[in-house]
Amino acid sequence: MADFSKLFEEFGAMKEMDPASKEVQAQVKKVQDFITENMYTCTDEILYGLGTGYVAGGEMTENIEKMGGKGTAEFIFKAIKVYCGR
Repeated sequence: MADFSKLFEEFGAMKEMDPASKEVQAQVKKVQDFITENMYTCTDEILYGLGTGYVAGGEMTENIEKMGGKGTAEFIFKAIKVYCGR
């Protein structure tokens, strides 16, 4: 799971970027690919659902903020929305 945590740390370093930028969208793809390769098939629909969980508050949001800093969860969700065309 350290590799998965690193993806969120990397998102934290990107927070000042445009969520629609090529680099940020590539990071979303990395997350989706990691989940598919290590857990379960992560469709765009599932990815979007995960994104809503990232910003729902509680433990998931807190953990993401610990890894990437304040505002990371919201930034990731914005990037996921772009990636999923929403």
